[in-house]
Amino acid sequence: MNRAEYYPILKEKYPDINHFSEIERTCRKIEEHIGSHERPCISVSGGSDSDCIVHLVCEYFPEYVEKCRFVFIDTGLEYDATKRHLTYLESKYGIAIEKIRGQSVVTATREYGIPILNKSRSEDIYYYMRGKQWAIDRIDGAKKAGTRYEYSANMIAMIHYAMENGIKIAARCCDKSKKQPIKRYIKENGIDLNVTGERKAEGGQRASNHKSCFEEHKDGIHKYMPIWWWSNDVKAAFKAAEGIRYSDCYEVYGMKRTGCCGCPFGLDIADDLQTMYENEPQLFIACMNVFGQAYELTDRFNCRRKKCLPDSFQMTLTGEIERG
Repeated sequence: MNRAEYYPILKEKYPDINHFSEIERTCRKIEEHIGSHERPCISVSGGSDSDCIVHLVCEYFPEYVEKCRFVFIDTGLEYDATKRHLTYLESKYGIAIEKIRGQSVVTATREYGIPILNKSRSEDIYYYMRGKQWAIDRIDGAKKAGTRYEYSANMIAMIHYAMENGIKIAARCCDKSKKQPIKRYIKENGIDLNVTGERKAEGGQRASNHKSCFEEHKDGIHKYMPIWWWSNDVKAAFKAAEGIRYSDCYEVYGMKRTGCCGCPFGLDIADDLQTMYENEPQLFIACMNVFGQAYELTDRFNCRRKKCLPDSFQMTLTGEIERG
């Protein structure tokens, strides 16, 4: 479908000029970037952002579907709702979603350590535990308050407690379970465009990592984020106008976003765990087994404003950590 064909369709569906302008611009960019590449790879997470991209490509540019690879990265810890939703997407759009897997989150955390606080701090602690001087200086040294390298007395106490009790800390599960598998897939399959569902409106580190929806890389594997500039309002209008149904994580469980199941980095992890307990209890147990010490260490030493564990589960975890 070219602009002359989708323009009147969008004009009718989106009476709000701001919604129309943003979505029409996205379609033009899809023509420009996906249309000009030979082997695009579209990451399908089962989340709402990737749903929007799958719908855009399949409904407005069906001529591109055959050359696109749709790929899901299985970390070994996934919502049953996500798995069901992938089957639904395949049926609705007539596509095949390839499932790829690297080292599971379970084995990665056992080998390297549990993630805690955030990725950069977990990496600092990983090297601190191995005696790297730069990490020792960063964590124990006097740092200017307000910098991203500031470590509170509570954080330092937590780190020392973990070391004394043989608790390993690292942020390697993301690399081993998600980043490395997709990099390997892209290389092995000659992919020339990596299409992802990142949005600036999500905030966090992603918002500062990218300046544009398209990034040209020297290795010839370019990156394209079709809905990078979409606000939450535009995304909601698109869902309503197109009649999109998200996975049960959103539609039934009431989650605001998905991401890596049980990841201790999530600011709303306590809410996510409560949701898991109520809707997917086996996944809840699995996340407790994998990340339980990270949740409890963070809460025990008051290392962040929001607790990791729901109030009803403060006293249900492992005995490895003594309670005051």
